[in-house]
Amino acid sequence: LALLEGANVFTTADERHHEYLTNMGAKCFPIDPNMWLPTLQGKMDVVLDSVCLDGYESSRAALNSTGMLVCTGLSAVYTQGQMRAYGLSDVRDLKAMHCKMQAKYMWENAVYFDRMERYDLAPNEYAQQVSYLCHLVAKGFIKPLVSARVPLNMVPSMHKAIEHADTTYGVCVCTPWATEMPYENGYVSC
Repeated sequence: LALLEGANVFTTADERHHEYLTNMGAKCFPIDPNMWLPTLQGKMDVVLDSVCLDGYESSRAALNSTGMLVCTGLSAVYTQGQMRAYGLSDVRDLKAMHCKMQAKYMWENAVYFDRMERYDLAPNEYAQQVSYLCHLVAKGFIKPLVSARVPLNMVPSMHKAIEHADTTYGVCVCTPWATEMPYENGYVSC
């Protein structure tokens, strides 16, 4: 959507996704902040961080003096394994809460956008945004790429695959009426 609005888009992604993202119009960098931060530090107007790889620190460092950090997720806190501290066996929930509180209340140039919280507070706004996205799809401005269709009983496995970047390009769709994985030519339908 940012590209449709004329923005210059930079993204971090696994190397296997670079060709696809470049063809979409984005400038790709490796996931490791040490590989992209020297190039982008202090230059970004807006940074969207849905992963929280390093507590949003590298994303914040990429901002220019008037830039804004939009934090939308914390998946890396949970996918990097257990964190032990203060004699506790796992402090990932505490780490996630700390990162979220920093973005929400402590940093002036950051916001934390929780999609589920926003849905609970303003369901009509959410419905309007979904309706607009459906309109864009219907008019051909957006062409969703469906990478997988899974039955309801496979949703946990698909979430795990998404968190570990082990899915092909596109959106994974749950088909709750299905009872097994759809196969075409011996492969999962994508």
